[in-house]
Formats: sequence, C-alpha cells, structure tokens
Amino acid sequence: MSGRAVRFAVLTTVALLAFGTTPALAQDEPTTTTPPVVTTSSTPPSSEPAPPPAQPQVLSTKDSLTGVLYADRNANTVQDAGEALSGVVVTAFTVRVANSPKTTTNANGEFVFRDLEPGVYQPLYELADGWVVHHDSSRDYVIEVTADNTTRVTARAERPYRERLSVTGSLDRESYHYPSSATTTVTITNISDRRISGIEGACNTNFSGIGLGPQRWPGLWGSGVALEPGEQRTFTAVAQLPERSRREGRVTLDCQFVPNYGFNKDGPTLHDEAVVTSDNGGYTMVVGEDRNANSRIDADEAVQGAEVVLLQPQTGKQIAMRTSGADGKIEFVDLPVGDYDAVVRGSWAFQDTSRVQITQPAGSGHRILKRAVPAELKASLKFGKPRYEVHETISVELTITNVGGQPAEHVQVAPFSALEVSGEQFGDLRRDGPGVRIPAGESRTVSVSGKIRQLWDDKLTVIAEIYHAGTSGYFTSLNEVEIVQTTGDIIGVVYTDKNRNGQMDPGEGAVRAELELGGGTPLRGYGGSTDDNGRFHYKGIPSGYYSINYTLADGWAVHLDGDKPRFRVEPGKPVELVARAERPFRESLKATVVLDKSTYQAGDIAKITVTLTNTSDREIRGVQAGCNRNAELNQLGGRMGFTPMPEGWGDLRPGTEGVTLASGETRTIVATEKVPAKALESRAVAVACDFAPNPVHNTDGPSGYDWASVPGRFGAVDVLLAHDVNKNLRVDPGEAVPNTRIALMTDREYGAVVADAVTDANGRAYLDQVPPGEYWAWIDGPWKFEDPNNAYVRVGADAKIQGWFGVVPGQAPAPPGTADGEQVATGGTSGGMRVALAKTGASVLGLAFLGVLLVAAGVAMSRHGRTGARSAHALPEASVALDSKKS
Repeated sequence: MSGRAVRFAVLTTVALLAFGTTPALAQDEPTTTTPPVVTTSSTPPSSEPAPPPAQPQVLSTKDSLTGVLYADRNANTVQDAGEALSGVVVTAFTVRVANSPKTTTNANGEFVFRDLEPGVYQPLYELADGWVVHHDSSRDYVIEVTADNTTRVTARAERPYRERLSVTGSLDRESYHYPSSATTTVTITNISDRRISGIEGACNTNFSGIGLGPQRWPGLWGSGVALEPGEQRTFTAVAQLPERSRREGRVTLDCQFVPNYGFNKDGPTLHDEAVVTSDNGGYTMVVGEDRNANSRIDADEAVQGAEVVLLQPQTGKQIAMRTSGADGKIEFVDLPVGDYDAVVRGSWAFQDTSRVQITQPAGSGHRILKRAVPAELKASLKFGKPRYEVHETISVELTITNVGGQPAEHVQVAPFSALEVSGEQFGDLRRDGPGVRIPAGESRTVSVSGKIRQLWDDKLTVIAEIYHAGTSGYFTSLNEVEIVQTTGDIIGVVYTDKNRNGQMDPGEGAVRAELELGGGTPLRGYGGSTDDNGRFHYKGIPSGYYSINYTLADGWAVHLDGDKPRFRVEPGKPVELVARAERPFRESLKATVVLDKSTYQAGDIAKITVTLTNTSDREIRGVQAGCNRNAELNQLGGRMGFTPMPEGWGDLRPGTEGVTLASGETRTIVATEKVPAKALESRAVAVACDFAPNPVHNTDGPSGYDWASVPGRFGAVDVLLAHDVNKNLRVDPGEAVPNTRIALMTDREYGAVVADAVTDANGRAYLDQVPPGEYWAWIDGPWKFEDPNNAYVRVGADAKIQGWFGVVPGQAPAPPGTADGEQVATGGTSGGMRVALAKTGASVLGLAFLGVLLVAAGVAMSRHGRTGARSAHALPEASVALDSKKS
C-alpha cells in the first residue's frame, strides 16, 4: 500500500471516529487530573503473588504494535510494581478483516503484534472484575500503524466511573398532556476521594422516537463539570415532548454520565418515563376466524397479517392502516375521536359490522373474519365523438365495473388532468366526496364534460384514476382522440388611473409596459409590451385558457380583486382586456407588527399586535395579511401557499372580508397563534407579513416584521489549530498553534461574532453554546486559511463538530482605528477579513452576545428580504471541512 493510500485510509477512519457529529452532550476535556482512588474491593486478574520477573520482550524488525497494560491501583497515573496485568487478551481491532488479530499480555503486562498491515487499529482489552481502560481522545482510542515502524501503546486500567459517581434524577411529572415541555432534574455526586473532571451527560443516544434528547444539560457541556471528592451538584434541562410520544402514549429519559462519553461508556445511568396523553383516542381490535361457531375468537383462531384500513365515512379518506400480529391484535392509537368505516384488504372480509369507534380512553372489541375474493375494478372511457376542435367542450362517459368477489367500498374518481371537469359532475364519485359502493358484478356510469387543459402532439388522452377503500389507485386510459388546432386573438390596453376616476383618460396609457402571457393548448408562454398608447395585440395564438402579468414603470401596479383572471381564447371575436393600474398599496397604507414578548417557549400562545393606518384620502376595503411567503417552519401566520393562516388572525385571514379603513383611520388588531415547535431548532420565532386587499395576488402592500427568541438547543465546535508543516494531513508534535483566538462569525466579511475561544498550549479551542447555523471561522493572529472556503463551519443542534483547522502563515491583523470608526482584522482569511466593531471600542468578545441575537434574527428572517453568499463548497451538517487539506 502506498504512503498516500495509507494516509487516506487513516484520515478516512479517523474522520469516522473523530470528525463525526457527536450526539447529545458531546465529549469534553480529557480527564488528566489526579485520578480518584479506587474505592472497591475488586482486584485485577493478576492479584495472585507475582511470578518471577520475566525478561522484557525483544522486538523483531517486523514488530508493528507493542504495548503495556497495567491496573493503576493507587491512581497515580504511572505503572508501579505489581500493577502489570498478565494473561489479558488484547485485540487489534480493524474493520478491514473479518477476524482481527489477538494476543495475550505476558507477566510484565506487555503485548506485541507483529506483521500488521499498515492502517488504523483500535486496541481492545478483555479485562476481568470490571476494570476499564479509559480514553482521553481519539489519539489513544485508535492507533495508526505504519510500514517499517513500531507503534507503542501504554494502557492504564481504572475502576469504572459507575463506581465513582452516583446519579439520581427524574422527570418533573408522572404524566404530560401533549404538546408540552418536560423538565428533567439530575443530581451527580462524586463518591470517590479524588477529583473527577470533564463529566458530561449523553441522553437518548439510541435516538428513540419517544426519548428526550439528545439534549444539552446546562453545565454538562463544553469542558463538562468537575466534582471534588464528596461534592454534589444538581442540574435541570427543559425539552419539548417528541411527537412520537403522543402516538405511543409515553416518554422516556435515558442518560449516562461520564467523562468523555464519546469514548467511555462505563458511567452511571439514569432512567425515568412518564405517561403522555392527548386529545386523541384509540381502539384495540382482535381479528380471527370463528371456526367453531362459538361467536368469539379463541386463541387458535386469531388471524395474523390481516390489513385493516380505517376510513372517514363522509369522504372515504384513509385515516390509518394497521396489520394484525400473531395474536390477531390490531391497535389504532392517537386518532381523532369519532366513528370510522373499517375495511379489510386482501382475501379477508368482516363477517358483520365494519364500524369502529375511536374513544378516549381507548375502546376494544373483536371482529370475526371470513374468506373473501377482494374487490377488483375495471374502467372504460368513451368520447362523445371521434374528433374535436381544440376549443370545443369534450364529453366523456366513464363506466366502472367491479369484477371481484366483494363489494368495492368508497369508490372515488380523481379529477381528470387533461380536461377542465368540475368535481360536482362526478357526484358522490368525486375525490373529496363520500364515494359509492359497487357490489360484485355491478357497474356505475357517469358522464362529464369540459374544455381541454392539456394536449400533446395534437392528441388528447384522458386518464381516469380510480380509488376504493384500502387501495392506492387504479389507472386506465382510452384510445387517443384526434384534436384539430384552432386559433384566436387578444387585444387590450393598460393604463395608469392617475385621476382615480376608474376609466382611461387621455395621457394615461402605460407606455412600454412589459407583458407576460401564458396558456393555450398546448401550453406556451409569450412576451411583449404595450405601444406608445398602452395598447397591445396578440394575433393567431392557439385556443385555450390564458392569464397575463403586467409590469409597469415607476411602481404602478395592476391590482386584482379576486383570483388571478383566466380568459379563454377561441376562433372568432378577439378577447378584449382592459388593465387599470394604481399606485402601490404601500403608498397609502402603513403597517407595524409587534410580538407581545421577547422570549417564548415552544407551544406558548403569542399575541401579535398589527397596527394599520390608511394615509390616503380614500377608503380602503378588504385589507388582509400575507404572511410567511417563504414557508419557514419557525414563522407565524401560516405558510403562504401551503398552510392556511390560523383562525386567531381573525379578519386578516385571506378568504375573509378583511379589514376596512376609512381615510386617515388607524386600526389595531391582536392576532393569536401558538409558537411552533420548530422554533426550538432555530432558537427564534418570527412573524413577517405584508398587508393589502387580496394579498395572495397583490404583493405591493406595506410589510411588518418582528421576532423573539425561543430557548432551544445549542451546538459546539471542538477544534485544533495547526500548521501542517510536513503536509501529511495530520497534526504532528510541534505543529499546533497555541494562544490564538478563533471566532465564529455570521458572515465571512461583516458578520457578528457568536462564539470565540483561545487555543490552549496544545492548540485546542472549545467553542461552546453555539446556536445552530452556518458560520465562518476567523483567526486573530498572523495566520490564514490556505483556502478561505475551508473556514466554513455548519453547527447542528445538540451536536459537536470535531476536527482541525489547517492554517499557514499570513499577514498579522491590522491595528484598530480605520476610517468611519471601524476596526479591521485582516488575518482571518487570505486577503483579510473585515470585522466591523462599534465606535465605542467594543471588543470582538464583547460582541459575542449580540452575535447570538443576530444569528437568531437571521434564522428567523431566513430569506425574508435577505441575501447571502454561501460558499459553493458548503458541506452537509453531519460533516465539516476543518482541515485546509481535507474535503
């Protein structure tokens, strides 16, 4: 294997172990303080009288990995007489081979591995009586073996941390009503007679859907907590109940507390759980065959694998689907209370009633099944005539036949994609209707008609998508029917109603207004502009539905009173359009939006005070709010185009009559809405709205914005700063850069500082309490990134990013006191980095708190009137390029 290949393999493996995102409370400072005295009577395997001294092993020229293993009985961190562990099996674990090599320690605790392939290995020790080899970092957790060299290891065994630490704690309640927060309290006691440092907590490390965490424990993060002998400390943490806990009816807390949890797993654990209730209910059903006709289901009559679907009786919409287990049991949980139709999929059917009632608390019952041939639908389509002109109304007859053995329940037909057919024409068969029941062997026929919506290659193909209870859909298409193309004309005028009299007067024609016309059969787009009199003319365009957009100079806007108008072009008389433009609503309306608090918890009810003022001399009717146009999950006001505005917004909701303002009038409306759980991740909740009559289409109204913090989750960055002099893609002795500040900034040039730290003597810096987000690292010293893009860091919630920043010598920072009161630091990246500071002389560190607020505001405003320059080299959240030579 070449040296380059070896380095790549080493880097890849170490990246998996040391550069990953550590869940929950990430590992911390190595526990290199004076270790605690062992307080247990347990002894290591070599407690019998020591054998005669053995001769030290002589290394051969092919010795690859050697080491010594000892039990540090007196906790002085060095090997003393009688502490060697003999007869212990040691494995040089590697993922590259199925059976990793093993050896055994001799009387001096020594072990040797010969002729190992170059690569990365993890020594594993099979110790008895609970002794554990602890690890301070990845450097003693995984070992690199290189060709023609011998790697030496010293393994110090200690008593497990569960014998030296005691932990108690619990959730604050025995039951919760979803949605709500749970408060956890934990008390940690050092029961040894030596100081223990770097203690951290890791919760829900198996990522259970009902577990709290991974979460940050205040005080058990960053460098962890240190406890003196006998010292006891209590910590609390607040977390939202996970959504799955609502469905399963319980929430769990499972944590372990240990120094450097990333490599040590022998700390004391904490478990607690509580009941979770909600406004929903459930039902438990047992299904089986009544073979002995005793009107019940005996143990040997249960049916496994039966799929039961619950449907809304009014719409036929599928609410839930469950499969019976070996005991025939099916549990429907966390469903809205009410009555539902139940249907068995496949070769089974209910013998009697199929109605299920979801109640709170959950009910139960049994259902007897019988063998059945499932329903099977076939469909045929027939046109009214074999040939149509493109502008004509197309008539279609749809016949659905059940060729199966059981009735087809809740049969529905999806809208035709190729034709403009209203749902009402399908009657009960419409997709949002109750559906119809088609017994075995029977048919249902429906006739519908509509204009052509889509056309390909002058042929029309109508596809019917048919559903019935428990199926995902059935498709059929008929033979193509020929369509003859026809054309028509559009003539129109655009004018600016300068005197506001509602009609076009001389001199009001909109000159060179830009036009965007779209539609027709087949669908096409057309540009254009008005002439010197504001008029336009489209000749000979394909028949079909069209819509048009107008862009005028000087801010004039064509306002819409309802939905975006669609008009139909056909042969014969041209379509005539008149577009009246007005001044934008922002010139006649003023708006402010204010939240009632600066800080909320997720689930709190936020009060949003909206103040509207009509500054014009005319009445303005039907003012509504258009909020969250970017559909952000941490914003209030619904998600424009996705989620309707909540009812707490009253008359400001689109679709209502809106708010009427007389000339000069000011109105105040207080809207209410629950703070979304997603605000925890961004640590902020925001409201961003604009206001106008019909804001769905009129987007030129005044806007208002406010945000508040939501205490949430943090991340951290654990980094080494180094100059890779020999270019071997690792930090070797003498390459670390000590006593140098590293800062994370919200923007590469003008960002605010959100966290900073100074590297220690080993070049290590730990940046704690970092809000989730994207940042650029800045180096305060005569160093720079060889590639500025490698300064990019993405921090996730409840996660720690580990790695190293590779830097090269660069220009020292410029002194403070530049023009306009700015201080400029130029050593952060190649070419320099400008860090704008206040004229008051505030330091970079002093702006850290302000930086956190700016990050929260920036996340809340995400894409709302904001531009950013994210590097094209940005990496996924789970990994980050901290080394200038690593991609």
